[in-house]
Parts: sequence; C-alpha cells; structure tokens
Amino acid sequence: MAPWYERWTAQIGLRLAGLLLLASAWPEGGLLRRLVLQNPAAGVDVTEFLLAALLFVSASAGAALIVMGPLLWKPVQLSARWSSSDGKERT
Repeated sequence: MAPWYERWTAQIGLRLAGLLLLASAWPEGGLLRRLVLQNPAAGVDVTEFLLAALLFVSASAGAALIVMGPLLWKPVQLSARWSSSDGKERT
C-alpha cells in the first residue's frame, strides 16, 4: 500500500490547504497594518507580535505546501555519518 501522501486526494488536499493558508495571510496582513498605523509611535504590542507571527507561519506554511505539497513528508535517506547502524548513539 502506498503512503498516504502519494494518493491524489492527499496531493490535492495539501495544495488546497496551502492555498487557504496563503489566502488567510491577506486579511491577517491587513489587520496588522491597521493595528500598526493606529499608533505608529507606540512600541510593539503583544497582539501585534502574535498577529505578525501568525502571518509569518501562514505565509511560510502556505508557500511550502503549494510548492512542495506531499513531498514534505517523503522520507529521505540519511548519510552514514548521521545514522548509526548498531542503534547506539555516537559521541
């Protein structure tokens, strides 16, 4: 059985989720702009900081899901340097 991320429904769903995250960044940016322009001389408020963090996460995750889609979950092979063959940690 193929991994879940290789199914066509997962590919479409992940890319749609990325599109929705990018679409949600637009109103988040508008709200952040309005909050900052209300009182530009004041310092950064906790609300502005959290909204900026949400905007960053929405835009970054949305772009990653649109560009990479299901390949974000594809396993990669590690080099011998970073994996131990006997199951013990290297020091």
